[in-house]
Parts: sequence; structure tokens; C-alpha cells
Amino acid sequence: MSRKCPQCGLVNWEHDETCKRCHAFLNVAAPPTFKWYVAYCILMALGYLALIVMGIVYIAVEPERDMSAAEQRIMGVVFIVMGLPFCATYAAAPFLPRSSWVWVFGLVLICIGLGSLCCLPICIPLLLSWIKPEMKAYYGRDLSPSQPPPPPQWS
Repeated sequence: MSRKCPQCGLVNWEHDETCKRCHAFLNVAAPPTFKWYVAYCILMALGYLALIVMGIVYIAVEPERDMSAAEQRIMGVVFIVMGLPFCATYAAAPFLPRSSWVWVFGLVLICIGLGSLCCLPICIPLLLSWIKPEMKAYYGRDLSPSQPPPPPQWS
């Protein structure tokens, strides 16, 4: 029996765990770490969505006593401008295709979360399991080190 690689289309043996050509993970089932990564992305997207909502509220309501209307509007715009790209990025991350650059992209998203003290208990275990070989193989990262060039042939 054989299995076709979803990444490059090469037909591999049934017992192979990774593709011979692109080193993509051949098993259809995602590792458990992927489910935790999806939950992390959802939580972060919801957090940044809350930041956007807070920016809209700052723009819509009357200013506080110790803040001018211009300061409050600027603060609301800053919240919206900061929240939109991060919310969109975290919301789209679980839906990206399995490829080598997506693994790096996920690593960057996890490392962004390391900047927040409240996210550290989630990000540290997620980061430790993200860099394991089965996650790299699931995303098709090259697990084997590159072969050195052959020695020169002197004649």
C-alpha cells in the first residue's frame, strides 16, 4: 500500500511517517499541540477584538473629567489601529496551509505572546511542544540536516 503526500503529491510507502521529497507529515491527524495552538490563536484574537471594541467605545462615549476629547479619540484610534492587524493575524493563523513558512509564522505568533505576563503560562508550554519534531514534520519542515557537498575529486 502507499500514501500520497498532501504537500507535493509524491507517492510514499504506507509505513513512512514523512514524505521522502518534502518531509511533510503523512498522517492526516494533527498532533495534540495543533489543537492547543488553535485555542491559543482564538484567545489572542478575542483579546485583540476586545481591544478594538474598547477603542470604539473610547471614540463613542463622552470624555472623562481628567481627559480631553481629542486625547480620548486619539487613544481610541490607537487601540483600533493596534487591534485590527493582530486580531486578523491570529484569527487567520489556524486556517493557513501546512507548509514550512506557516510553522515559522506560528512560532512568531507564540513568541509575540511571550511579551505578555498573563500569556506566559500558556505560551511557554506551547512553545516547548511547538519546536518538537512531530510539529515540524506536520508542517513539512526539513527534519534531516542538509548533506555536506562531496569532497573534491582530484585527478
